[in-house]
Amino acid sequence: MDKVTQQAWYLWAKSDRNDDQKKQDGRYLPVLTHLLDVAACAWEILELEPQQTRALFAADYGMDEDTARRWVCALAGLHDLGKASPTFQALWDMTAKRPLTGVERLIPVSEQKIPHGEVSQVLLAEFLHQLGFAAHFSCQVGDAVGCHHGRRSENPRIPTWERGGDDWREAQWQLFLKVLEGCAITDLSLVPELSPPAFMRLAGLTSFADWVGSSFDVPSQVDALPIEDPAAYFERARGKARKQLEKIGWTKREPLQQQVQSPADLFSYIPNFVPRSLQTQLAEWLPTLEAKPTLILVEAPMGEGKTEAGLHAATWLQSKVGHRGFYIALPTQATGNAMYKRLSKFLDHAAAGRGIIPDLQLLHGGTLLNKDYQAALTRTRNPKADPEGAKEAELNVRAESWFSVRKRANLTEYGVGTVDQALLGVLGVPHQFVRLWGLGNRVVILDEIHAYDTYTSQLIYTLIRWLRSLGSSVILMSATLPAQSRRELLAAWGSEDTNAATTYPRLTVAQDGVATTQHVADSRTQTPLRVRALGASVEEVAAKALALAEGGGNVAVIVNTVQRAQDVFKAIRKEYRGHLKTLHQQGKSSDLCLMLFHARYPAHARSKREDAVTRYLGPQPYENKEMNVPLKDYRPQRMILIATQVAEQSLDFDADVMITDLAPIDLMLQRSGRLHRHAERNRGRRHAHTEPHLWVAGLSEWPTQALEDQHWKYVYAPYLLYRSWLALQEGQQVQLPADLDTLVQRVYGDEVWYALDAEQQKELDEAKADFDRRKGNESSLGRMAHIGNPEQFYGPLTHIQAEFDGEPVHDDADDEEWPKTRLGEESIRIVPVFRKGATWLLDPDNENSTPCLTNSGKVPTEKSREIFTHSLQVAKKQVVYGVAEAAAQAGLQYRAWQEDPLLRDAVPLPFVDGMAEVRACGGLRLRLDPELGLVYEKLS
Repeated sequence: MDKVTQQAWYLWAKSDRNDDQKKQDGRYLPVLTHLLDVAACAWEILELEPQQTRALFAADYGMDEDTARRWVCALAGLHDLGKASPTFQALWDMTAKRPLTGVERLIPVSEQKIPHGEVSQVLLAEFLHQLGFAAHFSCQVGDAVGCHHGRRSENPRIPTWERGGDDWREAQWQLFLKVLEGCAITDLSLVPELSPPAFMRLAGLTSFADWVGSSFDVPSQVDALPIEDPAAYFERARGKARKQLEKIGWTKREPLQQQVQSPADLFSYIPNFVPRSLQTQLAEWLPTLEAKPTLILVEAPMGEGKTEAGLHAATWLQSKVGHRGFYIALPTQATGNAMYKRLSKFLDHAAAGRGIIPDLQLLHGGTLLNKDYQAALTRTRNPKADPEGAKEAELNVRAESWFSVRKRANLTEYGVGTVDQALLGVLGVPHQFVRLWGLGNRVVILDEIHAYDTYTSQLIYTLIRWLRSLGSSVILMSATLPAQSRRELLAAWGSEDTNAATTYPRLTVAQDGVATTQHVADSRTQTPLRVRALGASVEEVAAKALALAEGGGNVAVIVNTVQRAQDVFKAIRKEYRGHLKTLHQQGKSSDLCLMLFHARYPAHARSKREDAVTRYLGPQPYENKEMNVPLKDYRPQRMILIATQVAEQSLDFDADVMITDLAPIDLMLQRSGRLHRHAERNRGRRHAHTEPHLWVAGLSEWPTQALEDQHWKYVYAPYLLYRSWLALQEGQQVQLPADLDTLVQRVYGDEVWYALDAEQQKELDEAKADFDRRKGNESSLGRMAHIGNPEQFYGPLTHIQAEFDGEPVHDDADDEEWPKTRLGEESIRIVPVFRKGATWLLDPDNENSTPCLTNSGKVPTEKSREIFTHSLQVAKKQVVYGVAEAAAQAGLQYRAWQEDPLLRDAVPLPFVDGMAEVRACGGLRLRLDPELGLVYEKLS
């Protein structure tokens, strides 16, 4: 072995920065050791994957599974070949402590820093081409492996001085060959082109393996050097990798059930569960399908059991196709939280007695506030902890902390959260390829698929295209899906909608570009819904709510803005002359109970109100499941719930009668799904509301004035509001589910079934032109925001790599950057802080409240969480643009927040004598009311 080759073995890759003594001793990990460690991690990760994952890699390279696996692991290991470069080696001045003298002569001094990922990208492409591989393929592989710090780099260049001389080139080449030798590479017949899905698989696996391999302990140099037999070291490294994967909770990916139970058995843990025709029909259809990636579209009304149908289908696809698990994507954090509980119970039952303990992660920005998920994390770390969650501890489900980091969460086997977390896989955010690979060969369930605007829908279509290319199956669920959206979704899967005429409710299955649809027979017929017209004013809505509650019953009032919800609440409170109880005085009595629920409460108060709605109006816990006896009946005799759109999908509650503001027809129908929702449970106690009535505020007259006065035109497209107004009329009976699809298609289609006067037609035409323009703009923005479709992925980059060589175990940069997953008003997270003397507190009335502001040091985790629970997201432009100035003028010091992962986007808003003021855009005065939430008032 020549001297240069020997010196290459001693180039450093990682130092032990966590141990001062080891630093002084010069303890480090050589480049070759780290490369083989990461290759071994990739091997063991794939060892625990389903066989279908390894088959996908084999198809990527046109090889048998074993040979392709060796190549993939070698390529992943070579991710840090660029550390054998002058710039990187100069980052650590410990050459005097290295066991072989002379290596320092290879290291020039330079002020310019070249990211080692870019060096790896160039070297790997050159060396693969030198072995005889096509230049195009070699560059694509270099791109996939070199971007392991999070971002791709377009056309990287290595300066001449960075390349060094022949000694450097020989050292790098020898390291390259030794990694191939360690992985027993002999076959050099790779495919000439790395497909886009193959790129994502290689890039995602490389980063994952690097994170695991970077957490290995740095051994003593005597134990680590030199590596004379790379293949033998690779085998030893596999043992270390297995232990590390076991430590972080990466277990063998096995189906929940090899032979999937019938819906009746799979959901037998649900009290009095009887399969509906939707569930049984899909279950009977599944065995007739080929065992390959599939798209399933479920269109059925609210309360028909779509979730159970989707979970059964996901379990079947996992077992028969070889998927690694599934992820359920929902529109909001609240729906994600509710689904987390349901999925926990499902996994516990489905895996019972099979020796499987599924790992379930909750994915959204508010997971630190979710008590169930945090309890699961605590129990997984320490099974003897968390006595408060003792009942939940019986569930056969875990939550591994390692995967709770945002970029890692999609790697886990089972997950539930917002659609945004899935969409980050197709946006140019750091490590999007890790997120996308995590969703590959998986079942992805997109619930409430109708709930997104045109911009987000474009991203969803792109996600579906990528999921298909990555060997995943997709299940889409909706109660109110417009025909155009249906066509776009099927087209994203490569299928044509040739069955649109099939009667609703329906099931659609698409495989290999062929879509087949079935009508769901014997769907339950619900009690007809009576539509009633009401004026749009706050006073009329408040008066009608009081009148409906007069004789008993629970009235839900769902309005379009927070301001309107607060105004209705105040009007009812003012007008009601009897005994009025609010949330904090709730109880079972003949008095009227009044509750307000919207998004403009601090997080802890909003959570309390959400729990209260579910407790009083939701499904009650059972004392005796067999006899259908509730544990305790909390349902008030008379109650008015006033809420905004947050109750539209987020909450499972039952109202006896409902008032809704005029909204797009699909959203009004979603709201009406809370009418008589738990029919059997509340039979015989609906007082005068034995038949469901939906009062529509704004329906009593042509809505132009209401759109202006009530600000509805700023919330929803006026065109859809006009057509929704036209689709409904006083006294109309809506038969569900028969009329649901008819109404949605009528409003969102081009049919003309109405007659308007000239002025009304002009207003409708102007609204249509504005709607088309906005929709076109949103669609264009959505198409520009994503990384590209699989067939057009390789092209000019819109995001250039910005890497540093600090070598963190994981990079977790801010995800809240452009491009975003949703359009909307600019918003900001504020934390109301109250001055008491010279101190700023979260709660000045609590004697145990501690100061919440600091300008240095690290915010303790518990304190960070407490501060976040007092925060709220607001979009009022005066606050968005004025809160930083208000904080500065009050002298608030919060630099430590900006370094905290939970608080980094939060800004304290100073309240003095119960009031806060912001001066931007005309100014605003704010007040935090215990009942109303955050109240806005104009500055005089």
